[in-house]
Amino acid sequence: MTANVNASADDLTKEPFYLPPRDFVGYGLDSPENCWPNGKKIAVSFVLNYEEGAEHSLWNGDDMSCNNLHELHYERQTVYGKRDCMTESMFEYGIRQGLPRLLKLFREFGWQWTTWACARAFETSGDYPKMLVEDGHEIACHGNRWRIHGTHSAQEKAHINKSFDRLQASTGLPDVPTGWFLGNGSIRQKLVRAQVHKERGIPLLYCSDTYAGDVPYYIPNPLAEVYGEKDDGMLMIPYSLCTNDHRFIVAGGAGVAAPEDFFELLKGEFDQLYAEGVAGRPKMMTIAMHNRMVGKPGRIMALRRFMEYIRGVPDVWVCTRSEIAKHWREKYPYEEVGATFKLHNEHLR
Repeated sequence: MTANVNASADDLTKEPFYLPPRDFVGYGLDSPENCWPNGKKIAVSFVLNYEEGAEHSLWNGDDMSCNNLHELHYERQTVYGKRDCMTESMFEYGIRQGLPRLLKLFREFGWQWTTWACARAFETSGDYPKMLVEDGHEIACHGNRWRIHGTHSAQEKAHINKSFDRLQASTGLPDVPTGWFLGNGSIRQKLVRAQVHKERGIPLLYCSDTYAGDVPYYIPNPLAEVYGEKDDGMLMIPYSLCTNDHRFIVAGGAGVAAPEDFFELLKGEFDQLYAEGVAGRPKMMTIAMHNRMVGKPGRIMALRRFMEYIRGVPDVWVCTRSEIAKHWREKYPYEEVGATFKLHNEHLR
């Protein structure tokens, strides 16, 4: 089952939503050949999760402080009913110190990242949103608030529209966001977001709410599956929690502590994917960043070292996700290739 309406008695699933069929095959052994422009062997996508200023806090009108993804999230109790100045200052560090370091580093290399912005965060950080635009960084969406998306379709739609309004006002761009990654949105998100993009006339280039591959792939447009509209596909560009700087702060031995470890993790993944590209089956690599995490002085040295390493390797395409999406749509039009799971199902018959 793909399109789902009133799929269970749970109130959260009584509204229309769309989930694609589970696909354990993907491209199989036939990953696209020579898929990047000018014979590039790998596409490297840096992504900045821009969350600081959008997190839970009384300052933002919430009833609690943020309880995750900061330096003490693994042991600090959630504070209800009052501001938690220690936690707030950890998020403030991301914009006060981390972001300037990242901007200077990427200016030095002349590279651009994809900004997954929590729209409220853009309202709180002065001229930085316009600075990102001036430097050529892509403006995409990571939600209106950080991890607050609404509990039913109307609320979710209101949050999505608010995120559009805030991102456009902060950047001066009328055609943002280009795509999105939430990571924890409801089962309705793909459908509701497709609706908002259509209603506002802003092309939805891609969705990155997937971890299911190392190259882009298509699923059907949720509007087609649920409402019978034209199926022009939804392009999925996979994200990664492996090559992600959140590993500096996860607990239980699942992360990294030393910058050298993070560099080796990035280098190992790059070397393997690059080798696959040299063999004719190129892939993409995601390096996920957070201002308050990799923006720390010691940690950013690992990022610099990795950037210096790949700069010396031939046929590496450092690109934004919108560049990947535009290239993929041109080289592999949905009208010709269709949804990936349909491709392999037809092949297996």
